[in-house]
Amino acid sequence: MRQLQWGILSTAGIARKAMIPAIQAAPNARLTAIASESGKAGDVAAEYGIPRAHEGFRQLLEDPDVEAVYVPLPNHLHARWVCEAARHGKHVLCEKPAALDAEEARAMQEACDRAGVALMEGYMYRHHPQHLRARELIERGEIGEVRQVRGLFSFPLALDSDNIRLSADAAGGSLHDVGCYPLDVIRRLLGMPESVTVVGRVPETLGVDTSANGVLRYGDGRLAEFGASFEQTMLNRYEVIGSHGSMLLPSAFRPDKQGGVGEIVITDERGRTRREPVYGDQYPAQVEAFSAWALGEGPAPDTPTELADQARLLAACRESLHQECTIRLRA
Repeated sequence: MRQLQWGILSTAGIARKAMIPAIQAAPNARLTAIASESGKAGDVAAEYGIPRAHEGFRQLLEDPDVEAVYVPLPNHLHARWVCEAARHGKHVLCEKPAALDAEEARAMQEACDRAGVALMEGYMYRHHPQHLRARELIERGEIGEVRQVRGLFSFPLALDSDNIRLSADAAGGSLHDVGCYPLDVIRRLLGMPESVTVVGRVPETLGVDTSANGVLRYGDGRLAEFGASFEQTMLNRYEVIGSHGSMLLPSAFRPDKQGGVGEIVITDERGRTRREPVYGDQYPAQVEAFSAWALGEGPAPDTPTELADQARLLAACRESLHQECTIRLRA
């Protein structure tokens, strides 16, 4: 089997805990190199058995044996390094949120299109089979016509820490870090809303939101709600409410916390419930899907407008939160 040769730009925690093992587990991928600008690449390469370590991102991008890169850098650096990777002819899997607004998304997509390389935003949850199964059930009318979607992703984070998620300069905040997940679910199920209204908490000492809650309105009367927080217990779920029943995915975004087991709970209009467990390993599945696409051996995992639409929705929610007003999205 042909294997896509990967490099990683950064020794960030998400790379060490999730993506290095994922790339090494995917049958059509091989982790060739890792880079750091903080002097850690050599130690990480030795720990995980990565053949090459580069003490600089540009050196990795100039490595002729690297065909694709994973970018888990802080949010404000995504656009710069995605475009730089494209200029070096590398396929790019960029950690979410890949782009902070439509302008960044456009620049990234155009750079990758010019270079003829693949670009995908790293929403790993999309690749867990519970979501494919949920969509199948919805499309066959299991809960009737979809009327509402509600999603929540939260976990407790020490607000007095130096965690990068709390850095305004790095485009941190709960909306960007975890709110983007339920927003992605909502957009993929219902499409782009007509308007968004978001409220939250932005401590003056931090300058970033530590919680955000929003309502998305659609012209046909449908509604969606989302929540994100660094100040609540760990929850990662979404619920789809239909005309004849409802569907709950209680471990929607981090089923890996439950050994990879997701669950779909269907409740019919008489209140009867049915539970359907679905197992999967979403990080290797993401790598495998992207690698197949980049190698020309599989379909594109995302639609052509996916990156720009998500960036535009995220930017509208951010503007609503900070301006304390409803934001209307143009068609």
